[in-house]
Amino acid sequence: MWDDTSPYWEQESVLMIEGCPIPIVYWPDVYRYGKYSQWQGSKSQWTGWRDVVSRYCQSTPEDFWKEFSVNGHAMKFTKIVDELRRQCDISNDDIVTHAHEEFGDTFNSLFTYCKGDKVYVMRHKSAIARHYQQLKKHE
Repeated sequence: MWDDTSPYWEQESVLMIEGCPIPIVYWPDVYRYGKYSQWQGSKSQWTGWRDVVSRYCQSTPEDFWKEFSVNGHAMKFTKIVDELRRQCDISNDDIVTHAHEEFGDTFNSLFTYCKGDKVYVMRHKSAIARHYQQLKKHE
């Protein structure tokens, strides 16, 4: 249901256009084409699906359900999304701590963004983690 290039794609989706199933990965494009408020209402649900599918595709289905089961019962979708967000928060905390340690005094000049004509130091952990990963990728 996620991506028509995936081996898991079975030509099924809850979103259909003229009888054609639309994989979830393309939903933002479809909803943005219509009314903006329509996408705003669907965005958090889509983000949850994106995160769950991303984790599911990182390993085997068995490993995924082993991680996201409690007492032999699969966790509900919302609980899986909550757990993935918790794990992401922990990972971001670790990356931010590491970035501060690694870059020390230069952190405030490397982890910046512009808004208008002003430059600000990044404060959001997710933005710092994303920027750190980009810096490491280009090393």
